[in-house]
Amino acid sequence: MNTISPYLAEFLGTMIMVTIGCGVIATVELRRSKGHGDNFFTIAFGWGFAVAFGVYASHHYSGGHLNPAVSIGLAAYGEFEWAKVPGYIISQLLGAMAGAIMVFLNYLPHWKATADHKIKLGVFATVPAIHNYFTNALSEIIGTFLLVFSALYVGVNFTPTLEGSALALDLNDVLKPLAFGFMVTVLVIGLGGQTGFALNPARDLGPRIMHALLPIHDKGRSRWFYAWVPVCAPIAGGMMGGSFFKLYYDGQFSIFQVISVALVLGVLAFGLWANTHMYRSKSAEIIPTAEDTEATAAAAAATYVPTGKIPLVKKPAFWE
Repeated sequence: MNTISPYLAEFLGTMIMVTIGCGVIATVELRRSKGHGDNFFTIAFGWGFAVAFGVYASHHYSGGHLNPAVSIGLAAYGEFEWAKVPGYIISQLLGAMAGAIMVFLNYLPHWKATADHKIKLGVFATVPAIHNYFTNALSEIIGTFLLVFSALYVGVNFTPTLEGSALALDLNDVLKPLAFGFMVTVLVIGLGGQTGFALNPARDLGPRIMHALLPIHDKGRSRWFYAWVPVCAPIAGGMMGGSFFKLYYDGQFSIFQVISVALVLGVLAFGLWANTHMYRSKSAEIIPTAEDTEATAAAAAATYVPTGKIPLVKKPAFWE
């Protein structure tokens, strides 16, 4: 078998994952797509299999991280070298950007057919259903903690190798990517209703950068005021998942447990501050009445203002 660089493997695996995953969102959300109008479960299963096939492509060469939060979490656990983390993150980010370009090209005629700016951005990056920095960050932290923690205990359960005269079957290579894919699916279905779940800084940041750069017809803004949430929160949750698995599985204290808790508290504290000092977009949540038609619900969505005690702060120009 040919041996390739683990950094190239991370690039290719992440590109495959983002191409399929963001492509599923485009199929469901973009107007005049044959899959338009399908539901959240399609997106969840699509992303799950996108992760599985991205890991299949890269697992043998790089471990199939495809996610800076996973790389950091594994390093905090002690299963991965910290010196390799920056190279993996760069490879994952570039792979996500390349995948976003593939999705843009594949759905080229549909950008003009789709009028909603939020839908176009949502193909590339996450957009919360209710924009609350604190709860959005908390959701991403919980989800990524479970992702990394679960990935590690999946790893310790898939260790045997079946060998025969004509066949050597490594269950790590065969079953772990599929297990990871189903794990992402159930996480998105079970907990992803608030933010759509990035769980992955590269998966959100790379495509968001390409949304800003690509010549998408009438694309609107890339919503950089929200971009810190799907970057910082998954990193905090991933480090906590890896470091606390060391306590759970190995029974060992690690300094990274303290660092990860401090990081989580810092992200959540910043989220509380941001709710009253940073711009928040209008909520996507609409509560229709019984007589609402699709047209009236759309009209309500265009004018809906979030209620509650958290004020909206005027967005400065540099956030656009």
